[in-house]
Amino acid sequence: MLPPGKEQFTIPYAQSQVSEKLNPYYSHLLGRDIKTNEEYPQLITDWSILPDGRTYTWSLRENIPFYRHGAPLKDYTFSAQDLVLTWDLLIGTEGNVETKNSRSPANWFQRMGGPEAWTVVNDHKIIQHLPRVNLDMSFLYSDEWESGILSKQHWDDVGGEDGYMADPVGNGPWTYISHEVLGTFHHQAVKDHWRKSPDFDEIEMIQVQEAATRLAMLLANEVHIIPLVRTQRELIESAGFTTFRSTLPSVHQGIGFIYYREFAYCLDADGNVDPNGEPPPGGVACGRSGGWSEDIPIRNPKVRLAMNMAVNRSEINEVFYQGQAFPLVDYFPPWRDDFQERWAPVPGPEGKTGKAGGWPYAYDPAGAKALLAEAGYPNGFDTTLNCLLSHRVIPEWPDICEKLVQDFKAIGVTVGLDFVPDFGNFRTLTKTRANHDGNWMWSASPSLDPICQAVTFSMIWEMGQAYREFPEASTFYERCTEITELDERRDLAIAFGDTWTSQAFSIPLMWVFAEVAVDPTVVAEYEVNMLHMGPVRYHEFTKAVFK
Repeated sequence: MLPPGKEQFTIPYAQSQVSEKLNPYYSHLLGRDIKTNEEYPQLITDWSILPDGRTYTWSLRENIPFYRHGAPLKDYTFSAQDLVLTWDLLIGTEGNVETKNSRSPANWFQRMGGPEAWTVVNDHKIIQHLPRVNLDMSFLYSDEWESGILSKQHWDDVGGEDGYMADPVGNGPWTYISHEVLGTFHHQAVKDHWRKSPDFDEIEMIQVQEAATRLAMLLANEVHIIPLVRTQRELIESAGFTTFRSTLPSVHQGIGFIYYREFAYCLDADGNVDPNGEPPPGGVACGRSGGWSEDIPIRNPKVRLAMNMAVNRSEINEVFYQGQAFPLVDYFPPWRDDFQERWAPVPGPEGKTGKAGGWPYAYDPAGAKALLAEAGYPNGFDTTLNCLLSHRVIPEWPDICEKLVQDFKAIGVTVGLDFVPDFGNFRTLTKTRANHDGNWMWSASPSLDPICQAVTFSMIWEMGQAYREFPEASTFYERCTEITELDERRDLAIAFGDTWTSQAFSIPLMWVFAEVAVDPTVVAEYEVNMLHMGPVRYHEFTKAVFK
């Protein structure tokens, strides 16, 4: 049982990587280990990249079936034509296949280029010539993303997009039974699946907004797995139910500052930035951004630092996470080799600092007020915080937003709360607000993304739809598309981390583990790396209790 999402498709390319996991009948070029998140070949046997950082060769597995109704579909097996169809759909109108539903075509086109850059060598080998350096394509084609593979033969059989949405097929361990918008996703297991056959014959994902309703249905044995609201743990476990935690931190929880540029990102015929030119595929319309103003307080680094100093992170950790969350330096996991101890100097849980568990900013309301006065806001200012009502890993988000509003109020900043149902609705809101309001923040919860990719997820001007954009991020991204040496890339990331933390580009809170509650009479174990999807993935590995 899960909170509902805005995206309710049965096709992968129309969704975020989170919503796409409601469709476990798709496989990807690469998988990620269910516990460690390490990359491994899934629908490929291997891949290689030339020293130019742009030329990839993908070698595809042979004889991998597409499945329907729990069994192989005709004699359809995965080949290069299916990969080309999938890539066409990811880049939307720039591809050779008609689609009205591509979710992030600008992002994918910037990464992949168009069909002219893809060379089909044979049915099981494709060479891809990227428009710029990108060392992270294996990550983007993995099962963390909405790059699940469709069948070209089935696409043609059913007449294209509408037919495929009504009758979706893939290479995954589950097959489609039915789908009710904002209701259920119902799947049937594949017996003798080429990769992993599920223990259960069927799985039904039921979408329910209210955490209290999800809890009541678990206690009544009407459902068997729900996302855990951590303050409910004692009640759930005392009633005889079991909880499991994601094997890795699932999301990093923070507040993002909206930061529009004066003009939308558009290019002239020669590829130069021109407000009167053409936007990237899927980008916002060219021209001036109505949400831009020099006078917006959160454009000032002193204001952003003051707001960081207003937040009592230790209290949030204790109240909402029972002290179990881990301090966050935004976008820089402490286990990565580019993490710097200087970014987390403030003692965190158990007095630890640096990568062992330090906070990046001190809790200092008096110092925050002084900084606001230096910035020209001695009496504070008004702003807005957009907050998600629905999140599969952080059901506590609305309550935490209420707590943040009180912390900001203590230093004179009045924050209005604007709740939206889910991240899909938030994305729509950013485009409408770009025309009239740049003075707001949003509740952010990304995951374990490589830093050169993290800045591309609607954060930078060049993608045409940025809502968390700083010129420094664009400069960093440009260098990412030029550097091919890993050591140089690491140095670049460290320099960017120094800028991010010193300029307070965000309000980082903490790393949060996804947790679930399960009915132990039905589910023996659900111990996997849930990432920021929560309990929607890897149910082919969910262990059943057999009686």
